[in-house]
Amino acid sequence: MDHLLLELETRRGVARTRDLLAAGITERTIRAAISRGLVIRAARGVIALPGADPLLVRAIATGSLLTCVSAVTSYGLWLVHEPDKVHIQRKDGRYTSERAVVHRRTWVPAEPGSNVASLADVVLHCLECLPELEALVVVESAIQRGLSIDFLKSRLPGPRNGRARAVLNLVDRGADSLVETLARELMRRAGLYVEPQVYVPGVGWMDTIVERCVNVELDGKTHEKPANRAKDYARDASAQALGFSALRFSYSDVVHHPQRFLAQVGRVVRRRLALGDLPVY
Repeated sequence: MDHLLLELETRRGVARTRDLLAAGITERTIRAAISRGLVIRAARGVIALPGADPLLVRAIATGSLLTCVSAVTSYGLWLVHEPDKVHIQRKDGRYTSERAVVHRRTWVPAEPGSNVASLADVVLHCLECLPELEALVVVESAIQRGLSIDFLKSRLPGPRNGRARAVLNLVDRGADSLVETLARELMRRAGLYVEPQVYVPGVGWMDTIVERCVNVELDGKTHEKPANRAKDYARDASAQALGFSALRFSYSDVVHHPQRFLAQVGRVVRRRLALGDLPVY
């Protein structure tokens, strides 16, 4: 029973019966779970958790695949905003619902039995569909997982794909989180000179150095732990001893308050540049 529930959870609460059987779950287990109200037979050949998204149930029942922003977390990619619509892949393009976005194109077939489009198709659909910075976040996380930027460019020829290729031209090295990617691009668009992931002797790797004088660090949840905060404070002190001004921002600062984030960085940069005698690294 636990195996069935776990399998459904990993599939976002919905699976085809044949895929559950292929995963080693028996018909007897499925029937027992239905009788206990733990799962439901949502459609012919489709088993779901009671709270599963009805639109996702319909997608699975009609042979559609999750893709684009609805599938990025299935591959462990970074996601800025949860989608308000489900994004599905259907070659015939037929799927009538105001809550669905249908993608017809496919480049790499999905794994047999999967409810999710291939990694390549998910990323390419994001490039075609999402706002520029949100697509960039997806691409940079996918490249860290081994997807080739040259492969992506080769699948996006011609003028109709110019916008998607422009996103690929923004890809930079070394971001450890989506907030680093977003912060870097926001600062560059504000006209600031930004160097990502710079190793500075005596400090270590800095997330970003702005205008060669301000160390901007972007904190994730791991930085909330007391031991990690102590290390962060020590790093900041080391950076300041070398002549850097040090700033730290959270996910919320960058994603939900970007203008406030940029204004604070701009103020500190101007004050530090006014002092002269920039650090050498």
